[in-house]
Amino acid sequence: MNIEHKQVSQERRKQPRINECLQFKLKTESLDIVTQTINLSCIGAYCQVNKYIPLMTIFDITLALPSGDKENEFEHIKCNGTVVRVDKVLSPAGAGDIYNVAIYFAEIEESEKQKLASFVEKHPNVQIAE
Repeated sequence: MNIEHKQVSQERRKQPRINECLQFKLKTESLDIVTQTINLSCIGAYCQVNKYIPLMTIFDITLALPSGDKENEFEHIKCNGTVVRVDKVLSPAGAGDIYNVAIYFAEIEESEKQKLASFVEKHPNVQIAE
């Protein structure tokens, strides 16, 4: 990555972001993918999938946010998201194709966005830019 591209990426990232693995479901009429987030903000998520997803694909999304002291207590955030970046990952031979996918939460209720923002801001490793 050249320096100019990195500076543009840093300038575009205005929302706090956390590196956190959370259960993440992506669904269209023809796809149903369960994965985990790599990182998360109140406006989008970055995840890894094992099939190519075209740019601008729109998904129904369900994200499981921990919501208590117990391991199995979750609050489910629902929204619609759009794939805005797809990067093929170099994977070991025989492992199949792997893609890192950035998803922008295009349609999210304000109350859901606030729950996400609160979760992100309370995280011990919150960061503004990478």
